[in-house]
Amino acid sequence: MRRFTPLALGLLLPLVQACPVPEPIAEGEGEGEGEGEGEGEALGCTPGATTGFPAPSTSLTDAIGSDATLDIAAWNIRNFPRTTGTVATVASIIASMNLDLIAVEEMEDENAFNELARRLPDHEGVLSTHTYSTGDYQKIGFLYRCGRITPIGAPQLPFASDGFNFPRPPLQQRFRYQNGGSDFEFTAIAVHFKASEGNNDTQSSARRRTAFQQLANYTDSLVQGAGPDEVVILGDFNERLDEPSGEVNWTPFLDESRYVVRSKPLSDRGEATFLSSTNAMLDHIVTTRAFDDEVGAGTASIPRLEQEQALLDYRNDVSDHRPITLVMRGVE
Repeated sequence: MRRFTPLALGLLLPLVQACPVPEPIAEGEGEGEGEGEGEGEALGCTPGATTGFPAPSTSLTDAIGSDATLDIAAWNIRNFPRTTGTVATVASIIASMNLDLIAVEEMEDENAFNELARRLPDHEGVLSTHTYSTGDYQKIGFLYRCGRITPIGAPQLPFASDGFNFPRPPLQQRFRYQNGGSDFEFTAIAVHFKASEGNNDTQSSARRRTAFQQLANYTDSLVQGAGPDEVVILGDFNERLDEPSGEVNWTPFLDESRYVVRSKPLSDRGEATFLSSTNAMLDHIVTTRAFDDEVGAGTASIPRLEQEQALLDYRNDVSDHRPITLVMRGVE
C-alpha cells in the first residue's frame, strides 16, 4: 500500500487569502509558530489491502457509521502516540466506529501516523508537511475510507505563512464521495487553533478571534469560487461556544444563512470533548449551508470512549480529547 509522500516545500502554490494577515512572529516565540509552507501528494489505496499487521478489532466501542451514510469525525489524539500500544488501539477504535473521514490533530510522529494508516486496511492517510520554526511539530492529518472517498489534487496549507494566528495551519483537501447513487465533491479543512495558556489568556483568545474571521472569509471565497461549495471545517478550535468570549469568536460561523455549526446542539446540552477538571467542548464540526443542502440533516455525537471497559486507561494511553462525529443520514 502506498503512503502519503510529501513533495518539496518549494512546490506549493500559495493560496490567495481573503484578507490581510499579520506577519509571523519571530522564531522561538509563542507556540512554535513559523514555517511549514508546502503541499503533499495524497495517494489512493485499495479497500481490504494487505497491511502486514493484525486486523484491527471492531469491538472496542459501538459503531457510529454505516454503509448507507457519510460518517465524519474530528479527533485530537494527544501527542500521538502516547504509548507503544497507542497506534494499535487507535486503529481499533477507528475500525470499531466505522468512519469514512477522520481529521486528526497532534500527530507528533510521522512514522506512527503512517503505521496507523497501514493498520487500517480500508483507509489511507494525508498528513500536513508543516513544522514549527523549532523543527518539531504537531501535525494535522486526514484518514479516509478507500473506495468511498477519493482525494482530488494535492492537499494545501492555507495560512501557512501566518504562524501568529495559525500556529498549526489548517490542512485542506478536496475529496469526492462515491457511495451507491451518491457522487459529489466537497472540501475538508482540518484545524487546530491556538490554545490558551491560562484562564485569562486574552492574547490567545484574540489570536483565535482573528483566525475565526480569516478562515470564514477564506471559506466564503471557496464557496464563491469555481470549486465545490460544499465545505466541512472540523477539528480542535480550542474555543467554547458556551462562554461570552467564545461566542464572540465564533460569530463568523454563527450566520445560519451560510454555515451550520453541527456541534452546537451538543455544546448547548453541556457535553464535552476535552477531558479535564472542567470538561469543555473545544472540538467542533462546521459545514457550509451548501453542504447541508447536499447531504441533508446529520446527527453529531461524542463517543465516551473513556467509559468503555476495554479503554479504561483512555486518558493515559490514547488522548485527553474525545472525538466528535457527524453522521450524514440524508445522502442522496
